[in-house]
This record gives sequence, C-alpha cells and structure tokens, in this order.
Amino acid sequence: MNAPHSDPTRTAPSAPSELSAPRARAGRRLLMQVLVALVPVLAGCAAQRAHAGAYEDFFDAIARDDAPAVRLLLLRGVTPNSPDRTRGPALLFAVREKSFAAAMALLETPLTDVNVRNQVGETPLMYAALFGELPLVKRLIERGAQVNQSGWTALHYAASAGQLSVVQYLLDQHAFIDALSPNQTTPLMMAAREKHLSVAQLLIKEGADPSLRNEAGVGAAEYFLRSGDPQSAEWVRQKATEFLHRYGTKDRPVPAGGNR
Repeated sequence: MNAPHSDPTRTAPSAPSELSAPRARAGRRLLMQVLVALVPVLAGCAAQRAHAGAYEDFFDAIARDDAPAVRLLLLRGVTPNSPDRTRGPALLFAVREKSFAAAMALLETPLTDVNVRNQVGETPLMYAALFGELPLVKRLIERGAQVNQSGWTALHYAASAGQLSVVQYLLDQHAFIDALSPNQTTPLMMAAREKHLSVAQLLIKEGADPSLRNEAGVGAAEYFLRSGDPQSAEWVRQKATEFLHRYGTKDRPVPAGGNR
C-alpha cells in the first residue's frame, strides 16, 4: 500500500519557540511595573481634582454666606488662608462680599490669618469698618487684627462711610486719630469729604487736628465747602483756630501750660 502523498501546499505546524514563554513573562513583569508606577500618579491627579473641587465648594459656600458649609469644609481639611485665583484670600473675600456669617465661621479657627491683605493693602478689618459691621470689627480685633498700620487704615474707611459707632470703637481701641494715608489724608478729611458731620464732630471732640491738610493742600474745612456745606466748613475752621492756639503746630508746638 502506497503511502499517501503529502500536500505540498500545506505547511506543517511549527514547534513552539523555546524563548516565547520567557518573553511573555518578561512582558507581564514590565506591564506590572508600569501599572505600579502609574498608581501614585493617577492617585495624585485624583487628589488634585478633589482638592480643587473642595476649594471651589469652599469659596462658593462663602459667596452664599453658608456658615455651616464653611465649617464642614474646614473640618475636612480645607486651609482657610489659601487664596482663590480670582477672589483672593477667603476671609477678605467673605467680608468684601458681606458674607458676615461665613467670615465669623472662618474666625473660629485659629489658623485663619486675620491680617491678610489684598494687592492694594486692604484688610478684612478695613472692609468690616467700611460696612459698619461692628460685631465683626470687634471679633477681628479680638483675634488680633491690626487697628493701626501705615497708609490707609480702618479708621479712614469707617470715617469715609459715616460709620459712627465703628469710629468710636476704633478710637476706644487706640486707633491713631490723625492717621495719614499715602497722600497725607486723615480720617477727619475723609469724613468731611463725604459730608459726615457727626463723624467729623466726634473726631474733633476726641482730639483730631482740624488744621491738617493733605498733599493737595486740602483740609477738612475745604472738603465741607466743596461738598456744599459752608456752615460745617466754618465750624471746622473755628475748631482749627482753637486747636492751633492750644497746641501749636508740629513745627512750633505750644509749650505745656503755655495756653490755658
């Protein structure tokens, strides 16, 4: 019996390569090494997204004046002093937006920087004084907010807005009554410029110098005159004369006991 002829078009199966198994194992090891290396990277990306989301929620809660949400996010680890790229430091943003409940919640943690400033040097205390929010003013000062500083102060802001009770409280907290802004403007001048006679009267009563002028040569009397109040302007001029008679000027002070 003749043996069957082999089909020349049919290829016999090849034997497995002796190197295929080691190569497969090496490939799996390499894949595992890549995956292990990617785990912390992926976890870090997820954490960054969660971190960014938490801060977005944090500033949104402040904007809503949602004090409970602010407290919860602080407990979850949100740092109260991290500024938002567009909204600035959290506490300053809260006060500027009149989110006073949220601001009070931020002040509950000792980590909050109460003297944080924006790019022009404004502080939370200055905005609280401007808005006449006396409970917040008191709490900020209790937490260590600086009443006095170089340049514009909380007293300037309170006087410019006619916030009489805040002006009195700041004076009680030893605010410098004749604080000079960068252009030598005093709180009294700000009160006069904005036609707040009651604030001007309080400041002069407490010892403000009504004879001072700023770099433009304008004093409190001139500001009242410009605002259409010649009667108040004349009253300030009289007080300035009395002040100079009693105390003299910075360059020529009256000796103690000189005028009585």
